[in-house]
Amino acid sequence: MGKWLWGLIILGIISALITLLTPWGASKHSVEMGDSIRANLSADKFNFAKVEMSGNVATLSGDAPSKALADEAISIAAKTECKTCKKKGKIWHEVASNFQVAKAKPAPVKQAVQVVSPYQFTATKLDDGIVDMHGYVPSDDARDRVVAEAQALFGDKLRSTKIRVAPGAPNANWTDVIGLHLPELASLDNGTFSLDDRQALIKGLVSDAGIRDRINALVTGLPGGYIGAANIAVPNAAAVNAGEVQSKAMCQALFDDLKGQTRINFASAKAEIRGAQSFDLLNTLASAANQCQSFRVSIEGHTDNEGDDEYNQWLSEQRAQTVVAYLADNGVEISRMNATGYGETQPIATNDTPEGRAANRRINFVVTQSE
Repeated sequence: MGKWLWGLIILGIISALITLLTPWGASKHSVEMGDSIRANLSADKFNFAKVEMSGNVATLSGDAPSKALADEAISIAAKTECKTCKKKGKIWHEVASNFQVAKAKPAPVKQAVQVVSPYQFTATKLDDGIVDMHGYVPSDDARDRVVAEAQALFGDKLRSTKIRVAPGAPNANWTDVIGLHLPELASLDNGTFSLDDRQALIKGLVSDAGIRDRINALVTGLPGGYIGAANIAVPNAAAVNAGEVQSKAMCQALFDDLKGQTRINFASAKAEIRGAQSFDLLNTLASAANQCQSFRVSIEGHTDNEGDDEYNQWLSEQRAQTVVAYLADNGVEISRMNATGYGETQPIATNDTPEGRAANRRINFVVTQSE
């Protein structure tokens, strides 16, 4: 047998001894260790973990859902025992981590619920019977109810229902208050019903004083702490209103609607009120002012640009003061009113035509907060 053959035999014996006695080359132990680690990581929550053995090194890899799960998998792998190791102890391996930990997703930002304030609803009936409704209700069921009741009352005259669902209603009686007023609005020749938080107001025109009186009785007993008011005009009858209006916006709208295009006429270049129409309007406005006890009313006088500037300023002040005096004579507390003249300084139309100059000669009523 040649020397080279003996050399090969000796090398084979040395290699076998290394494989048997040295853990770093213990392939059998390495395979068994890998299987044991995989078995210990067989729970569903570790299904991301892959185990690769290289000698006594167990490398863990995969896309870990979180750092906590990755650390737990590494700890389990490190504590896994070698069942076949006898001389080197039960734990002879090392663990290396090659996990890719998913970045934590930020918690979804909750969209803040937009609470509507002021919470409002309006239904308007025009002279031709056309009805428009818009505003807010607290739920889909409430919207369906209001629309169904309106359709039963107005039929094909109900043209617009821009009603949106939103939080912010004063209480659960919101829809009931709407339901109480819609039949009364239907009984008017024309008018408007509006809700502004807890304030309800129905205003308009009707030829039957009995209908007006019925509505007046209704608004004094609304449920749920709602404040009711009615301003219903009956032709050729004195104003008989009910309730107090505690909403500044509603009071201003009331003055604007009652005044409309009607003018308060004065004698030429004087502060003397002229015409039955002017006095009828002022009587109506006096009644409205007394429904708005919580607010002041500013009476503003304006002129056209004909004549002397200083005279126009004086004339506008005198006309405003005359209106204040008339309203005071008809029951409006004078302490709740003030008169201001602006002369020709705030035109709303051209002064180059008779129509424009007539528009500039006017009295405005502005509702302001009480001091």
